[in-house]
Amino acid sequence: MLEGLNEFDHLDVIKGLRPEWADRAAMMRDLADFPKPAKAFQQTFEKAVARWASGDHDQDYTETWQTFRERVLATVDELIELANGADVLVSTSGGPISVTIGDLLDLSNEKVQALNNVMANTGVSRLLYSGGRRSLSVFNNYSHLEVEDPALVTFR
Repeated sequence: MLEGLNEFDHLDVIKGLRPEWADRAAMMRDLADFPKPAKAFQQTFEKAVARWASGDHDQDYTETWQTFRERVLATVDELIELANGADVLVSTSGGPISVTIGDLLDLSNEKVQALNNVMANTGVSRLLYSGGRRSLSVFNNYSHLEVEDPALVTFR
């Protein structure tokens, strides 16, 4: 297992924006006040990630956005080197995938976060590499779920 591809600590990121939500019961009470609690959580989560990625509040987080990016990208480089031209199958989460794709496509932090927001659970992305050259071949394909049952497609 490569720890460098672990997801960021979403609880720490949310706590940076809403310190009172460090208490899960308080978070659940606050969200229960909304007609659509899941949507309210998603909106808060997106604001929290944007705050984290801004770099303006790095002291509030255990791992900064920049450190997260560097950790993920260094691990991808390590995997490619170890693979020595062979195929590699990696199972990870939306954050590391969106950071990797964002780096390949030279996307802004905002665009990287937008990628993360649309990624389906078990979506498949594929990178091609040869030496120092890398490119995106497939992003977030979840046709394997749709073929079986579209209800299997989930995003959080």
